[in-house]
Amino acid sequence: MKNYFILAILTVILNTNAYSAHKPEEQYFSGVSYSVPGSDNYQKLETELVDNKLSQYVQKQLDNRDKTGLVNYLLFENGKIVINKKNYNDAIKKNKNTLRSNSMGKSLISYVVGHAVCKGYIDNVNVKLNDWIVLNDTLYADNTLLQVLNMTSGDQDYIGEKKFKGDGNFNGDKNKQINRRTVAESMLWFKGTKKKEENSPYNYSAMSTHVAINYAIHKVGKDYEKLLKEIFTDHVGVKDTVHFMKVSWSPKDVAKGSQRYSFFATSEDYLRIAKTIYDDYNSDSCIGDYLKTIYDNRVDKKKKKDDTKSVFAYTKQYGGQFHMSLRGTKNVVFAMDGYAGQQILIDMTSGRIVIVHSIDRHYNWQKIFYKVIKN
Repeated sequence: MKNYFILAILTVILNTNAYSAHKPEEQYFSGVSYSVPGSDNYQKLETELVDNKLSQYVQKQLDNRDKTGLVNYLLFENGKIVINKKNYNDAIKKNKNTLRSNSMGKSLISYVVGHAVCKGYIDNVNVKLNDWIVLNDTLYADNTLLQVLNMTSGDQDYIGEKKFKGDGNFNGDKNKQINRRTVAESMLWFKGTKKKEENSPYNYSAMSTHVAINYAIHKVGKDYEKLLKEIFTDHVGVKDTVHFMKVSWSPKDVAKGSQRYSFFATSEDYLRIAKTIYDDYNSDSCIGDYLKTIYDNRVDKKKKKDDTKSVFAYTKQYGGQFHMSLRGTKNVVFAMDGYAGQQILIDMTSGRIVIVHSIDRHYNWQKIFYKVIKN
């Protein structure tokens, strides 16, 4: 009996380790979301596919999906898609080929906030957040919108990468996961906190993101779904429905802050969004001014070491929920990074865009992502 017990324990451990090596559930979609419809007048994308060494190597990485985790690769340059390759698993196909952003959605949150400013729902990025009752008696009410967008909320003693090696657990406690709660519920843990200094250090924290977008929803009010349609259906011109996830058991608690940053879209619609962000940045428009403002006000990450496997770790600065200042290039870059290897980089100087999705990050990031941008 003792031997059977030991065998059972070993089986659980081995299965757990195998499961943690590859995480196809990272593309899971609950369906509880703000859903924004595609447009009949969707943005057309020019395609001129190449068959070169990079394209062939990407195909090998995709063919070896069980080892690399790579499921999607798209390269856009000189105004055209030149590489567009996929190897979707059953979970993605079940999602109608929509791909989960994970933390890349933080950057899309910023884009929505920018439009809320430009539509006049929010005065500017320097407004204080102390007019939302949910944040009363917490350090977040001491911040401006730009500060929470820059991850300089002053919350490093309570949550975030700086001290707790993760962006979503209050005080490192896995039982206090802010990603699974409304902002109002999470704020119960922050009661009585104060921001210690005006110019707080960069601290990557999902709480800052949730505060930013749900504050915007508080200001936009009943027009929020209309705003999302104006952004993604009308302005971007997505072809298929895109989704922002909500806290699954509190989807109707809009006043309490129920939106998360997780986003779902097809690969081509991610490109349509990224290309529109590029066009906006290079335009003389309000949203272009917003994107330039968050770039001009970017902050230093002050990292002690570099990881050469993601834009999260290989960028020196952060601005408005985008990773910026990629090492090895002087171009203006806006980069998005998500758990398990989701990556988008927009080179605002050259117009080159690289999009990568995976079920786990074991692909050759240097070869199929970084060197493509650097070169």
